[in-house]
Amino acid sequence: MLSVRAGQGAQARHMYLLVSHIPVHVDGDKTFTDISWQKDVLLARDWLAAGLGPLTLLAPAVPVHVTDGQSMQLAPIGRGDGVRVVPSMALHSPARFFWAWHRRRWVADLRRELATAKVIHCSAIEDVVRPLWYVALKEGVRAGVTTVLVGPDTDPHLVEPAGLRRRLICRTFDWLMARASRRADLVLLKEGAVHKRYGRGADNVRAFCHSMHHDEDVIPADRLEQRLSTLSAERPLRAVFAGRFIPIKGLVHAIDAIAAARRQGTDVEYHLFGSGPDEPALRQRAAEQGVGDLVRFHGFVEHGPAFIARLAEYDLLLFLSAGEDTARMVYDAMAAGLPLVGTRTAFLEHRVAADQTGVLVDIGRWDQAAEMLCRLSAGRQQLAALSRSALAGGRRHSVEQWYRRRGEWTREAVANSCPGDASKPASAQMCPQSGD
Repeated sequence: MLSVRAGQGAQARHMYLLVSHIPVHVDGDKTFTDISWQKDVLLARDWLAAGLGPLTLLAPAVPVHVTDGQSMQLAPIGRGDGVRVVPSMALHSPARFFWAWHRRRWVADLRRELATAKVIHCSAIEDVVRPLWYVALKEGVRAGVTTVLVGPDTDPHLVEPAGLRRRLICRTFDWLMARASRRADLVLLKEGAVHKRYGRGADNVRAFCHSMHHDEDVIPADRLEQRLSTLSAERPLRAVFAGRFIPIKGLVHAIDAIAAARRQGTDVEYHLFGSGPDEPALRQRAAEQGVGDLVRFHGFVEHGPAFIARLAEYDLLLFLSAGEDTARMVYDAMAAGLPLVGTRTAFLEHRVAADQTGVLVDIGRWDQAAEMLCRLSAGRQQLAALSRSALAGGRRHSVEQWYRRRGEWTREAVANSCPGDASKPASAQMCPQSGD
């Protein structure tokens, strides 16, 4: 059985090791990553690694031109950002090569970096064939380093299509999560479905909200009131969406809802920010529904304070998700004082129940969404009340509010775990030794 190794004490532990499944794109000596993930890394540098040493990012590597068919915006990441980047095993090769070859490189890189790490921070994903995060956490326990486990973005039981594959993936992932959670010093789980499934009252579990906006990005109350004062005028209701144009976002149903609301006499527009493979089909759908002039495509816009200020020009977020999706735009919309017209997914149900920031319809029911748009347009006082609740939620869920707590929890875990101490119980065993 695998037991904790103590006494790597010849080297001082002075580094925060962030382990990611999101690849580092390599071009010579330059490294890049997805722009949204880059923001997370920089927040970890500023809030989680503070006082625990410089941040090192260890991630699988792919050539800069490889995107696996995904719509991706790359941004540079490296020493100029105060982040030491360590590209590891190749990710663009078949998964079966992980156990035959690449795992050895992954483990070797982990052990080298763990020799001087004070904390290892791993994020779980549902890749049970290539569980990089689990291997990393296991090595962290082996090294006696404080271990922080961040749960998955969504509950896989709600995301995977029904069938044998879902049963196998979810059963295996639940097994991995249960064992990893018992051994981690700190487990961070997103509020809602993920926390409900994997939290189960353990002392080392904390619920958190994954927002990206800052206190200063939240629009002032007087700006919201200025917008709300125009609701009494004869003007269109302005709905908005921001994100990738892919099927799970439910944009076809949203366009159908706009068309149905217009047929019922409601003056409503739909503004789309983003890009993705579904864009040609969405443009065609809008034209076929006769609302090509009402559905407007504005292209990719980087998330941030300037975009939140721009969002504040609209009236509501129309997000008819076709499945579980913890979209960042929900929080950006709250920071802009935009209420939600969404679907009954676990994430959106939790947000609406907790913050009273919107109204929900059944998944796939664009007709219900159209009816809701008509109702909000006719009863704009309800829309105003929801907008004020959204803005209050935006203040509660800023980066400063949540990352401050996450940083405090991390430092408490370091203080309580005594990394490298041989007194850590031998029960810190995750699974039978497998040829390490």
